[in-house]
Parts: sequence; C-alpha cells; structure tokens
Amino acid sequence: MKVARIGIITAVYIALTYGLAEAQISSGGQPVSFQKRVGDYVPMISMPAVDAEALLAEDERDGKLGVPFRFGYKHDVSLNPDNSGVWETLDDGGRLWRLAIKCPEAYSINLVYDQYRLPEGARLFVYSDDRNVVLGAFTSGNNKEHGKFATAPTRGDVTILEYYLPPGVDDPGLLSLVRVVHAYKDIFFGPLKEVDPTEHFGHSDFCEINVNCPEGEPWKNEVRSVVMYIVDEAWQCSGVMVNNVREDQTPYMLTANHCHGPEETILVVFNYQSPSCENIVGPGDMTLSGATLVAANDYSDFKLVQLSEQPPASYDVYYAGWSAIDIASQSSVCIHHPEGDIKKISFDDDSLLSADYLLSYGDSHWRVGNWELGTTESGSSGSPLFDPEHRIVGQLHGGMASCRRIKPDWYGKFSKSWDYGTTPETRLKDWLDPDNTGTLVLDGLDTECCVGMTGNIDGDPYDIVDPMDIVYLAEWMWAGGPAPPCMEEVDVDGSGYPDLMDAVYLVTYFWEGGPPPVDCP
Repeated sequence: MKVARIGIITAVYIALTYGLAEAQISSGGQPVSFQKRVGDYVPMISMPAVDAEALLAEDERDGKLGVPFRFGYKHDVSLNPDNSGVWETLDDGGRLWRLAIKCPEAYSINLVYDQYRLPEGARLFVYSDDRNVVLGAFTSGNNKEHGKFATAPTRGDVTILEYYLPPGVDDPGLLSLVRVVHAYKDIFFGPLKEVDPTEHFGHSDFCEINVNCPEGEPWKNEVRSVVMYIVDEAWQCSGVMVNNVREDQTPYMLTANHCHGPEETILVVFNYQSPSCENIVGPGDMTLSGATLVAANDYSDFKLVQLSEQPPASYDVYYAGWSAIDIASQSSVCIHHPEGDIKKISFDDDSLLSADYLLSYGDSHWRVGNWELGTTESGSSGSPLFDPEHRIVGQLHGGMASCRRIKPDWYGKFSKSWDYGTTPETRLKDWLDPDNTGTLVLDGLDTECCVGMTGNIDGDPYDIVDPMDIVYLAEWMWAGGPAPPCMEEVDVDGSGYPDLMDAVYLVTYFWEGGPPPVDCP
C-alpha cells in the first residue's frame, strides 16, 4: 500500500508540474512530441492582423439589432498536410505532421475543418504553444458522415496541430482546415480563482446572477440542460437539450433560428458555469462538435438540431421538459449565456403577454415585460424560458432588456413552434412526439449518474469507493485512460468541477485520515 501511495503522489506531482490537458469528446493521451524526441522545427503560418477596435464597434451596432454575439474574426484558409506544415518519420516508423498557426494578439484560436476523415490508429492533437491547453486525441471515432469537424478554442495567439500516423498505417486520411478563428474577445479562458465582483468575470452585465447562487437552487436540473454553443464558427448563442415523449435521450437541442450557420461545425459547450455564486471560471472542456438540422421556422424563431454525438454520461445532461399549451405562465425563468459568459439565471415575477415579435400584440411570441432579477443580453439568444412547473414555453428571439433599462424581451412560443408549420421540417411535434401520442406536456428527463457519496470514479457496479478509483482517475488524467463514466463522481472535494485537487483529496482520505468524499449534488 505504501508503494501505491508513493506512485499516486508522484502522479499528482507530475500533474502539478506540467498541467492538465483539456478535451472535447476524445481518446485522451498525450501528443507524440510530448513523449518522444522529435525535430525542433515546426513551420508557422501567420494570419493577417485583425482590427479589433473596428470589430468591437461593429458589434456595438449589431447588438442593438438582435444579431448573435460575435467573439471572433474568421480567416478563410486552405491548409492541409500536403501544402503546409512538416512531416517527419519517427524511429518507430510512424509519421508525424505538425503545423503552428499564429493569430497576432488573439485571446484564443479555434479551428474548422472542411475535410476530416482519420484512418484507424491515427491521432490528432491541437494545443496551445505553452502546452497548457491540449485537445485530443481525435481519432477515427470522431469521423462524421458529412466529413466536417471543429475543435474547441486553445488559449493564446498560437495554436499547434499535431497529426500522428502509427507504423503500418499507409492511408493518410483526409485533414483540411477551412477556417481559423481569431478571438478578439476573451470569453473562453480566465484564472481559476475568484475575481473582483465589481469587474464580473466575462463580459455580461453587472446584474446577472450565476446559476449556482441561492436563487438558482430550485432550478439545478434545468441548469444542466442549458448549453452555450459556437455557431458559424465565430458567433455564440444559447440552447437547451430537450426531452421527447419516448424519453430515449435523443440529443435534440432547441435554440433560435436567427442563430444561423452550418450545423455540421457548431461546437456545443456543456456545464460552462461557476461552481459557486462567485464569479469563478467554470470548466469549458465538455464539448461536442457537429449537428444536423431537424426543423426550423421563422414564425416563432425556433430551430431544433440533433447533435452528431451522444453526450457522455460524464456531462450529466438533463433533458428539459416542455409545454405546448398556449397559456401564459404567471412567472418565468430564463437560463442563458449572456455575452459568452458563464451560465446565468434571470427571473420575471409577472404574467407573460401574448405578442408578435417587438410588438405588444399578436400571438407568435411571449413578451416578458421586465426582469425582476437578472436580464438577457447578446449571446442569450436561443435560451429557454421556463414556466413555474419547470417546463420550456419559449426560446429567446430578442429584445431590449438590460441591467440599466427596464425593457421587454420576446420569446418564440413553444406552442406555436409545436404545430404552426405544415411539414415535419417546420414544426416540433413530429420529432418530440414521434409516435403522435397527442402529448402536449412533458416533464424533464434526469440522467443523473451519481447517488449517495461521490468517489466511485471507475463505475463500480456496487458503488464501492476504493484506491482503484484513484488509479482510474490518475490514468485518465495523465496516461490517456478512459474518461470516468460519471463525472459527478470525480468531484470528491465538492469544488463544482473535476480537477487535480480531487486526486489529492482522495490520497489524503485513504492514507492520511482526511475527510470522506462529499455527497453527490
């Protein structure tokens, strides 16, 4: 046991020294260049400079017109292993391709691929030049029928692609970049610590309320259903995972139709929220790439997409319920990502008013007269409006509300989105009630995976917490092992998200008489 303890403490020390890798759905592990001797030369391609001041001025103007929140500038490129970067043959016979991309003064860089087809055994990593953010490994398991892909942002103004073909793999696959996105707003990264509350982390307004404040406690399930996503590669909107009558966890996301862009390359971010009421940067690495448009209609400004991948159990997704009955609720709640910020919650204590968009009459939308707590902003578009029974009744189209102005917002009615359209492609009912049962009200579906005390990291069927859970955690964090089947089990110290300190906590618990893992949330 003493040897095991020394091994784990050594692993913790290594992690403290070199940092942790972040990843969307991937196979984990480390880039080959982190482990083997490789050449020092990595060609760098620099993108043109971006006039951030001019772009911010455009955003100020467009924000008043209801345009989705923009954070980045898109550089059109055509980069692939045949026309850029450098190949080298390694001692084991494998081949390695690397390319560095620089966007001067960018806060982060995200990449979009018009061709992505990796052969079995190949691995792609994308990482920041300081190696503090590492995405991957992406493999053939990420291949999509449409052949497109997108990777999450890496921090800083240089990102590096590393593509490895192991010995015996002769098929180079297809890997081609079509877009490099230069983030001129800093919305994805920040220090993992509290900041001055007068500054408010991110860009959202001063009256916004974090979802883990006391006001959000009754809405913890619905909080797990709301996502932030990157659309058209450089814009950000909000959305919500929705239940269907079969309750089969089909990964449908409801959002606003005016958040337009190619669904194949959207990047959906789950659980980007502070672990407490304070402004603390939440985890931004729980992501999924790609979706398929299922239905949309301008009348109520709704769009329903099906994600290309099933959210893993570790994302702890809640599929929100809904009401297709056209009755004004007496109070409402909105959960959203304003200005690309961590997740917020807003409250309206008054009855909704039936209206058309930007009007005080009509019947395509619900009008929120004003918010008693919180507000909405650019980036909140597509976020759900819940009634007191915790069911979706609309999604945000637009409005004029802010912390400084008592103005209305308009939400496309779920009841109109349900059956206003004349074809399955223009209404919700064919997808959320595929067997035509006539259901008009449906509660949410909880996929909660953690029960009792946390710590069952390896998914033991008898819910046993033992040192093997530490081994499993260490292999996942530092050796490319499989992800824990339930990420809530990892958060043994109750910080709100899994990190290195959970490993330290378990070591202290098992061998130094520390406190036991906290109870599941």
